[in-house]
Amino acid sequence: MSRPSWAELTALQQQTLKPLAASWNSISEPQKRKWLEISKNYHSLPPEGQATMHSRMNEWVALSPQQRAEARLNFAKTKELSKQLTPEEKKAKWQTYQALSPEEKQKLAAKASARPAGAATAVKPVAPQKLAAVPPGGTKTAPKMAPAQAIVSVPATAGPATAVQR
Repeated sequence: MSRPSWAELTALQQQTLKPLAASWNSISEPQKRKWLEISKNYHSLPPEGQATMHSRMNEWVALSPQQRAEARLNFAKTKELSKQLTPEEKKAKWQTYQALSPEEKQKLAAKASARPAGAATAVKPVAPQKLAAVPPGGTKTAPKMAPAQAIVSVPATAGPATAVQR
């Protein structure tokens, strides 16, 4: 079990992270550190902010591991795209989106890029410069190795040796 366990948290931390109580002891140590860091400003939030934080924690806990991976990937992609816009442009685009009818939002979501099927989704997108380049000219086969010598058992009546090399 990774540390800290739920029992090792302070009463204040337990209150802040209450939506995670049932699954806390099964969460990895890096995830626990992340949740503890996120929760540090909980008590400085107004009551509606605290309620929102708990609501989002409840939503996160309800997601499957695949849905969480997809959410992380979407967040990283959105963060990358948002670097290209000024705060005013982001606000204008958000307001435009919010003004759409539910049907228009569904149509827009349907036009979005298709999700990968049949493969595990990456938790974080990999930067292109970190990917290995495929060598030109196709793949090369590994050099052939000499076959291993076989050891064959010989009946005890053949002499003092019990095995011979072929």
